[in-house]
Amino acid sequence: MKRTILLLSLLLAAQALLADEVKALLGVHSSKYFFSSEVASLERHQKTGLTFGLGYAREIVPRLKLEGRVVLRQKGAKAAIAYAPGKEALGTYRCSVLSVPLLASYRLRDGASPYFAIGPEFDLVLAHRLQLSGNEESADISDNTNKFMFGLTAALGYAIPLERWGAFIELRFDRWLSDLWKSPAAKVGGETVSLLVGAAYRF
Repeated sequence: MKRTILLLSLLLAAQALLADEVKALLGVHSSKYFFSSEVASLERHQKTGLTFGLGYAREIVPRLKLEGRVVLRQKGAKAAIAYAPGKEALGTYRCSVLSVPLLASYRLRDGASPYFAIGPEFDLVLAHRLQLSGNEESADISDNTNKFMFGLTAALGYAIPLERWGAFIELRFDRWLSDLWKSPAAKVGGETVSLLVGAAYRF
């Protein structure tokens, strides 16, 4: 009987420790395109935007979690497009993306702790437009854009547990490994740096 009670106690303790979490996150990011060397008429600059999303995490062993997120954000880049000697047009690429990163996250200690995470990212491109300075209308370039993108994500963060609730702050970097542009004449990739804050609920 005592062994049964002890075993049940251990199982309940393990269930409490290895709990699932749901997360909500919000932040800002800075993104940039990478064009192949064949596109010499473009200068690329960082573009800022907002990030928000939801996540679900499961602790598989103490301190190690597997986490999936669904994140909506607008990547892109600011560009200077040379069209004549000494003349250029300023433009902004806006690429609306639904991102699904799948992360393995490890915290360094129990309680409030730094953590790091890494994993693949799968992106669905919802829209892609180019707006030139001085034009009210933007051009739809989604027909020239691949709809599914693959990349890698790495993050450093700090999590603070508050009983069932918790808070975290995270610096995240991701980079596309697949080609955004359909044209064989040029290749387009991108990278994004994000600063995120969020809340988590453990159940």
